[in-house]
Amino acid sequence: MPATHWLNSLKGRLSLVTSLVLVGFLLMISGVLEHAYRTSLNEAKQRELQLYIYTLLAVAEPDGDRLRFPPTLPEQRFNQPDSGLIGAVTDQRGRVIWRSASALAMPQLPSHPLPQGRQAFGQVTLPGDAGRYTSFRQGVAWGLENENQFTFVVLEDAAPLRAQVEQFRSILWRWLGLGALLLVLAQWLVLRWGLAPLRSVARALQEMQRGGSDRLEGKFPRELRPLTDNLNLLIENERRQREKTRHTLADLAHSLKTPLAVLKGLNFSGDPRSAYTTLMEQVQRMDSIICYQLQRAVTGSPKSILRGVPVAPLVHKILDALEKVYRDKPADVRLSCEDDTLFYGDEGDLMELLGNLLDNGYKYGAGELTVEIHGAGDGRKLHIRVVDNGPGLDEEQWRAVTQRGVRADQQQPGQGIGLAVVTDIVESYEGQISAVRLPQGGTEITVTL
Repeated sequence: MPATHWLNSLKGRLSLVTSLVLVGFLLMISGVLEHAYRTSLNEAKQRELQLYIYTLLAVAEPDGDRLRFPPTLPEQRFNQPDSGLIGAVTDQRGRVIWRSASALAMPQLPSHPLPQGRQAFGQVTLPGDAGRYTSFRQGVAWGLENENQFTFVVLEDAAPLRAQVEQFRSILWRWLGLGALLLVLAQWLVLRWGLAPLRSVARALQEMQRGGSDRLEGKFPRELRPLTDNLNLLIENERRQREKTRHTLADLAHSLKTPLAVLKGLNFSGDPRSAYTTLMEQVQRMDSIICYQLQRAVTGSPKSILRGVPVAPLVHKILDALEKVYRDKPADVRLSCEDDTLFYGDEGDLMELLGNLLDNGYKYGAGELTVEIHGAGDGRKLHIRVVDNGPGLDEEQWRAVTQRGVRADQQQPGQGIGLAVVTDIVESYEGQISAVRLPQGGTEITVTL
C-alpha cells in the first residue's frame, strides 16, 4: 500500500524514474571508463613487452640452429629469479631452446610457435603456482635464407596490472558514489523547486475551500496559467450564474406581482367579456414574462472552456436557417472564417450570439451582409465582425437597443431582447462588444470573446 501511494505521487514517480536513469547511467559510465582504462593499460603493456623482445633480439647471436645469449642481459629483471619478468625462445617445433635466469624455476613455458612477423599478446596461466602472466610473442626468421624460425616469448606477472585495474575501479566507484549522492541531492532539490507551483495551486485551492478567497491567488508559471485561469474562470462563471439565477427569480417574482394583482381584481359577474379579455391579456403577459426570464436565466457562462468548438460549421448552419426564414428578403453574405477557427466556450452561447447578430443583419440590412470571424493570439480569443448596409445605429441608439425590451425599429417583429442577450453573453466571457455607424450607411458590430 505505501508503494502504491508513493507511485501515485508525481514526486514519487519522478524520483523513481530519475533514480533508475541515474543508476543505469552510472553503470554504463563505469563500464565504459573501466574498459577504456583497461584497454589503455593493455596497449601500454604490449608496447613495454615488445621493447623487451627487441632487447633480446639485440643481444642474441646465432649458434647453428640455436641462439646464444650473454649470461647477463641488459634488463636486470631477466637475470633475477622470481622477478616476475621472464624471457624465452622456442624453435619452429615449439621446443624451448632458451630461457632467462628469471624462469629457471618455471616448470613449463608456452611453446606455441609463430610464423615470421606474427605477434600475439594476451594473458596465460602457467601450471603450478606460477599464476597468471601477461604474454607477448613474436615470430622471427634468422639466417641468410631465413632457414631458422624462432619465437621470442616475454612473460610478466599480471598481478600488478590487475592491482592497477582494481585500484582504478575502487577510486572510480568512490567518486561515482560521491557524484551519485550529489546528484540525488540535486534531484531532490530540483523536484522540490519544480513541483512548488503545484503545491501553491493546492494551497490556493484549500484556501479557497476554507472561504479565504474567491479565486486562485498567486504567481504561477506559464505552464500552469491555462489551468489556473480556467479554474478561476469556472469559479467566476459559477458565481455569476448563481447571482444571475437569484436575480432572475427575484425579477420574475417582482414582474408577476402586477399581473397577479390584476387577476385578483377581475369581476366576472359584472362584465364577463371584458374580464375574459383582461384575463387573456394578463395570462399572455405572464407567459411573456416567464419566457423572457427563463431565457435570461439560461443565457449563461461558458460551461466547456477547455474543448474547442469549430466555428465555421456553426456559422454555415445559422446562415442556412436564416436563408429559409428570410427567403422573401435574401441577402448577399460575404463570409470569412477559417475551417480551423475554434471557440473555447459553450456551443449554445456561440450559437445564441451569432444567431442574434446575423438575424439582425438580415432583418435590418438592405441585402448585404459581411461576416468575418478569426482567432487571435494563442487561439484563446475569438474576433467577430458583422457589417450590414441598413440605416445604421449611432452611439445613443446602440446603448438603447442593448437594453432589454428596446427595439430600434418598432415596425419589425420581436421582443427587443436579442442584443441584450448578446451583451450578457459577451460579459460572461469577459469580452468586449462595440458598434459603429459607417459613413456609407450600415452598422459594424465587433465582438471579442
